Amino acid sequence: MSAKGRGRESPLPEGIPTRPAVGRLYRCVPQLHFDGGRPPTYFFASRRANRCNPADVECLYFSEDEATASAEYRSAWKGLPAKHQPKLTYVARVRLAHVLDLGNPEISRTLRLKEEDFYGPWRLRGRTRLQRLGLAVSVQKRIAAIRFPSAAARSEKAAGWNMAIFKAALAAPSRVEILGDGTRPLEVLP
Repeated sequence: MSAKGRGRESPLPEGIPTRPAVGRLYRCVPQLHFDGGRPPTYFFASRRANRCNPADVECLYFSEDEATASAEYRSAWKGLPAKHQPKLTYVARVRLAHVLDLGNPEISRTLRLKEEDFYGPWRLRGRTRLQRLGLAVSVQKRIAAIRFPSAAARSEKAAGWNMAIFKAALAAPSRVEILGDGTRPLEVLP
C-alpha cells in the first residue's frame, strides 16, 4: 500500500530503495534576503512551489558543489535587475540516513520519471510529478531528501546535482549543520 498525501494516492512506493548521504552541500541566497530575516536563518524555506516541492511544503535546496549552487542562483535571478545583488554562499555538513536518489536509473524508472520532469518547465503547470513526489516525501519520516539533476547546470552545459531536503521529514539520526568557523555549527536541524 502507498502512503497518502492530501487525499491523493502517493507516487512514493512503499519500501523504495534509498541511500545515505554524508558530506558537504552548498547553497547560495541573496544576502539582503538573509539579512532581512526575522531572525536571519540559514534554514529559511519560503514555502513557495519549486522543482521538487508544491506550495506550502518547506523544502531546503542545496547543491552538491559550489559551481552548481552558483548556476542555480544565476538561473533564479537571470534577466532581473536583482541579478547583481550581493549573494551569500554557505556550506552544510549533512548526514542523511535515507535519500531518494533520482540519479539511480532504476529508481527513476520505478517512479516513471522522464527527462522532462527534471529539465522541463514546471512553473504554471499545476502540480508536477516531482512536486507530487516531494509532497509524499514531506509527509513521512523515513526519507529526508530527494537528489535530482540540476537543470540550471545543464543549461550552462555542465553536470550538477541538487538535494531537496524536506524539513518536516528530517528526523534523527539525520542531521544538517551549517558550517561556521570550524569550532561549532552555526545552525543545526533537526
